[in-house]
Amino acid sequence: MVVQRMSRSEEVERALLERLETLADADGRLPTEADIAKMFGVSRGTVRSAVGALATRGLVVRRQGMGTFLKRLPHLHNPIDEAIDFCEVIARNGRKPGRRYLKAAVETPAPAIADALCHPDQPALVRHTVFTADDDPVIYCVNTFPLAVVPLPLAERVVADPALSEPLYDFMERECGERIEYHRSTIWPALAADCDLLEPVCHPLAPVIVIDEIGFSAAARPVVHSREVYPDAFMRFEMIRRRGLRS
Repeated sequence: MVVQRMSRSEEVERALLERLETLADADGRLPTEADIAKMFGVSRGTVRSAVGALATRGLVVRRQGMGTFLKRLPHLHNPIDEAIDFCEVIARNGRKPGRRYLKAAVETPAPAIADALCHPDQPALVRHTVFTADDDPVIYCVNTFPLAVVPLPLAERVVADPALSEPLYDFMERECGERIEYHRSTIWPALAADCDLLEPVCHPLAPVIVIDEIGFSAAARPVVHSREVYPDAFMRFEMIRRRGLRS
């Protein structure tokens, strides 16, 4: 298996992301490009690319003649535009996270999912998991991994022991050599009865939120499909809504 290695710019971006708060001074100003380049032993061009990526993500802002500043926003426990492992979200909200693996199998996924993953008519690893908060079900998740991403020997290991595939992002990087960079998501309301769940997690007529998404690698390769059903008001999503530009 060929493992895609992060570029130096991506490595610096990740390192900066983990240390933004500690690197910024009382005014939120970050060290200069020259200082950061010296800190990581890279060129200023590499730092400029890494900081530019953080600016594109809305995490820092560049001010002409003043430097680069941390863009401090209100702390959100569960930001809808940020992909966070479910157990971490549950723990952030002061509840004890848990998982129940209902099914893991190599099977042919629904045609729409196979097409979205660019592997029509091909089998995939499909895993059904219920995530709990203090033993109460709060997320029902179905993950579909193409065998081009999770090779058959690894998929068979997951079928035998689904816990190997969690936390999801760690599993993708550690075992598959794929880092999920972003998701393309669709969100809609539904009734639990319409969600084709293997195990009921609430009353069939209870309203739920459904998030259907494809996870992509840095090379824009689709590597996993997820469908998540949220039956409990505990799972509230938060966001920062910015004013649109005037026409």
